[in-house]
Amino acid sequence: MKKLKAGICGVMMAASLELCACSAHAQGTADNSSPTAKEVAECTMESLKILDLDRFNECTDNYVETYYNWIGMPIRSEYRVFNELLQPGVKIGKWKERYEFNQKVNEKMMENLAWKIKDVEEAGTKAEINMEITNLNMADVMGKYEISILENMIESDGTGLGQMIKDLSNITDEEDGLLTIIESCDKDDLSTIEVMVTAYRKNGAWQIHLDDEFINAFMGNIDAEEYSEDVQQRIEELEKLQNEKMDEWEEKFSDDVEKWMEGWF
Repeated sequence: MKKLKAGICGVMMAASLELCACSAHAQGTADNSSPTAKEVAECTMESLKILDLDRFNECTDNYVETYYNWIGMPIRSEYRVFNELLQPGVKIGKWKERYEFNQKVNEKMMENLAWKIKDVEEAGTKAEINMEITNLNMADVMGKYEISILENMIESDGTGLGQMIKDLSNITDEEDGLLTIIESCDKDDLSTIEVMVTAYRKNGAWQIHLDDEFINAFMGNIDAEEYSEDVQQRIEELEKLQNEKMDEWEEKFSDDVEKWMEGWF
């Protein structure tokens, strides 16, 4: 039941895009030099803040590979992050609802993104950027989503497994789903992580490397192995109640089967 994963729009978005230069195609600074590693890192974070994935991909090595069918037509591309938003055809047809949900979740998550570049060291074709990144604590968001599923299982009839399947299949429900939990979070539900980000020169321009630690940091520590104490305690309480409910159901089922067998024979 764990794991999953940003936007600000309007006039300021357009201004930010014009000021954000982070690829080999950028115009450079006033003295015609290419953007520094620090400027590319700033651009990367600004692109995340407004979920401008085209500019984000220019700043980073997000793109991995494109896969083709037997006649050489591209069918799928692989990205290190936001993979589900960058596939061809996801905005139409049967994938549209899922795409719109993923878009809203990532936009909401990135609304809280904040960062501070503490230090930058450039050495030849490599740079190390020490950053402090704050964002919505997505580990606890997923924990709270797990809590809502367990509560519904306990309140439902039978074992509750049917209710769990129903809830998981309705994850895109805006009125009672993951997005609602994200929107209910406040400034106390934030995670701050210090991370060393690597950049390297490609075609004469700096490019940010997206390793697991960096992705986890701007994704709100979504890969955390444990929830916060309050969330973990509530989950353990609910798991105990659910196990008790399962034991009661199993006992009742066994009694019913035994009565049925006695009546049959």
